[in-house]
Amino acid sequence: MKKSGKVLIATLLVVALLVVTFGSVFAGVVVVAPTGLADPVATETFKGEKFTAKVVAPPYLPGTKEEGGKILPVGMGSDQGQFSGSGLTISGLKVGETVNIKFDFKFSNYMWKGSIYKWNGTKWVKLVTKVVAPVGDEQVTWATAAGVGNGTYALIIGNYGVPTVAATDPT
Repeated sequence: MKKSGKVLIATLLVVALLVVTFGSVFAGVVVVAPTGLADPVATETFKGEKFTAKVVAPPYLPGTKEEGGKILPVGMGSDQGQFSGSGLTISGLKVGETVNIKFDFKFSNYMWKGSIYKWNGTKWVKLVTKVVAPVGDEQVTWATAAGVGNGTYALIIGNYGVPTVAATDPT
């Protein structure tokens, strides 16, 4: 009886050790729903510029509101604009320094229009945005803005719907 009791206690200790070890590993796993979009990217305008770029999920962006279960930009209804993935916060640039930013514009060819906007503290301000089609092996269409400074940026998109075609008279 003494031998089986020792084996039982040793087995329980091993199982407890495994549960504690793997339980803490699994507790640290954070599940994030995939958006299918690449994270926004910032690149230096001139070699040697030092800056920090932080990807920010829409619920954590400034200037947001919740409407119908969606996180939307302040000042826009769901029919006017919505965030296309995460935003980007740039910091650490010195006066006069700038970076170039780009956002994955996956829906550019599917009746969606969009521009990069900057949060100015009270509203989202539209920036000059260039859409760059994939080249070579690249598979991402990018919405880009050049020469931006410190601040928070987001790609805001809106659906323009099915274009109407004027009826032609067959006679």
